[in-house]
Amino acid sequence: MKKIDAIRIFCKTFLGGMDEELCSMMESVTSVVTKKKGEIFFIEGEYGTNVFFLISGLIKLYKTNDEGKEAIIHFVKSGEIFAEILFFLQNRYPVTSVALEDCIALAIDSKKIEELISKKPKFAMKLIGALSKRIKYLINMLENLTLSDLSTRFLNYLKTLSEQKKSDEIILPVKKGDLAILLGATPEAFSRMLKKLKDDGIIGVEGKKITLFRKI
Repeated sequence: MKKIDAIRIFCKTFLGGMDEELCSMMESVTSVVTKKKGEIFFIEGEYGTNVFFLISGLIKLYKTNDEGKEAIIHFVKSGEIFAEILFFLQNRYPVTSVALEDCIALAIDSKKIEELISKKPKFAMKLIGALSKRIKYLINMLENLTLSDLSTRFLNYLKTLSEQKKSDEIILPVKKGDLAILLGATPEAFSRMLKKLKDDGIIGVEGKKITLFRKI
């Protein structure tokens, strides 16, 4: 993919509209990165400057504790930004990022973009607005994990996917075991919860396809 095409997708999807001047200015602070399935974008604790915007593919963000146990933080889908904490003067990646599918991403150099922001206040305001939405999403996700039971967490997750796809039929983006970890549950508890929701007529389950029979 050409860099200018990736920049245009970023501007349209993440900044909410096209601005030829902004697109042109971003050429000096960005690059296109491709990763094959299973390849690492960055490792937890590693120094870096690049923030990434995912053009296509699927990415898992996770942390590992001292015992080597993995905690999934988020599954990044196309149209999302990740490692955005580097915009806020941090120079280490807080999580590990691995490609679950072949991926194309736009890498944005957080150090160079500071200069761009100082020259273009309009760009700064658009970036702040987009990042504010991202922070709100993460806060809602944290509240969902800490203040609700597993069924509610899962149904809220389905609601988000349903609204994004504008459909009551949803294909889970990851394996059910990984989704269970993301929702703070064991695979066994997740399977029991799925069966109960299906038996209660709330959802239909066919492999990774979930159909919502009731409005959430």
